[in-house]
Amino acid sequence: MKKSIYILATQSNSGKTILVTALLRLVNRRSRVASPFKAQNMSLNSYPALNGGEIALAQAMQAYASGLEPLVEMNPILLKPIGDMASEVIVMGRPVGLMEYREYSRNPLDKWRIIRVALGRLMTLTNGLIIGEGAGSAYEPNITNDVANFRPADYLNADVYVALDISRGGAFTSALGLYNSVPVKWRELIKGFIINRFRGDSRILNDAVKWLEEKTGRRVVGVIPEINEAHYLWPEDSEAMVDFGNGSIDVAVVSYPGISNFHEFNVLAMEDVHVRFVKWPDSLGEPDLLVLPGAKNTALAMDWLRRSGLDRKIVKMAGSTPILAICGGFQLLTEYMSDPTGVEFGNPGHVKGLGLIKARVVYREDKIVAHSKAMLNTLPEKPIRGYEIRRGRLTYNGDEPGMIIIERNSNPVNEPDGYFNEDRRIFATSLHDVLSNPEVRGIVLTMAKGSRVTTSEYTSISALLHWIDELAAVINSNLTIDL
Repeated sequence: MKKSIYILATQSNSGKTILVTALLRLVNRRSRVASPFKAQNMSLNSYPALNGGEIALAQAMQAYASGLEPLVEMNPILLKPIGDMASEVIVMGRPVGLMEYREYSRNPLDKWRIIRVALGRLMTLTNGLIIGEGAGSAYEPNITNDVANFRPADYLNADVYVALDISRGGAFTSALGLYNSVPVKWRELIKGFIINRFRGDSRILNDAVKWLEEKTGRRVVGVIPEINEAHYLWPEDSEAMVDFGNGSIDVAVVSYPGISNFHEFNVLAMEDVHVRFVKWPDSLGEPDLLVLPGAKNTALAMDWLRRSGLDRKIVKMAGSTPILAICGGFQLLTEYMSDPTGVEFGNPGHVKGLGLIKARVVYREDKIVAHSKAMLNTLPEKPIRGYEIRRGRLTYNGDEPGMIIIERNSNPVNEPDGYFNEDRRIFATSLHDVLSNPEVRGIVLTMAKGSRVTTSEYTSISALLHWIDELAAVINSNLTIDL
């Protein structure tokens, strides 16, 4: 690999993230280093960076695939939607405010300077090698100030490959449309096309491949089949949310609006479980374990629970069906949630919770973003690891915390958190990724099954790299890019 590579696409959800992840892993396997990069990402799923602040979860995954630690420069601008109209804007890992789309597009924030600074630092780290991905469609005539696609690729003088999702139709004509639409200087960057998510005998594409290559003068450098392991990679958005596993323990994850960081359940694929995402009360059934995951906006999540009737079902199940609640899900179980400045809800307000834990939550403007350690009351001999991305601060009003957070980003702290009651069958925590700890998986799955469960030794990262290696091997055998 002599030059940086940029993967663009004709539409969202075309597999750019998966392709970049695989390419980074293949470069890593050749004992070289390239950095992931996505100039601007819109995602509710984020992750703490090593150098402070948060980045999109997908770029954190790509960092691990490349053998690097996640850095804020890998995703310098992150937009986290609050509702349909506004997003929390994160720049170099730090929140700068809530903005509506038009406000963000007209904001004097110098996005291109921020992106250039980030690229400069990463190029120093990797001797100039970047494998980046664009955002959404690579070129739209109504977006004149796009800084996420061809512009950073041009700045890097990168080889651009266009990913085409053939499963949704129109792949070849959309490729030609993109090629003919972009300015000539950017067209010259395009070195080829990648057909993605193909099912069947690839020989049926021969005529279409020949047509596209003759029209553009660019090669089709790969036909990538649909890869099942892709479902286990860390997701960029809820479109990647699919049920998985064929085990005996039925795990139901409530999928309310704004569900976030549901990647943390993927490690359960290594256990005797079946994980399903519940969007409607009628599909809840009688699970062995009910999970309330993270939520970007707990007010919207609570409103949805009430309107759907799931709030009454959850309260009724408490005490008989084990409940695992993480971060926003934990906050929903409390008595009361208060947002005096509107930084969490979008507007100032107060929301009544499910009332299963005697505690209250107040959202503050300063956000905790940290890799953390905690001591469980029931597991005092070994700290557990996880991460925090939250503004909610807890006050207990009768119930006792289930753990003490003892470290954030290697700095000692002493903060009560969580709730664990075997009689009431509730395990709640502010820490994401607690299921990465085999000991915690054992506690939760034993509670779900009603008898002792022995878990695997996989962590979230080791499981992730296992699936990335399998995916990278498939892509490597179907792609002709010189790495």
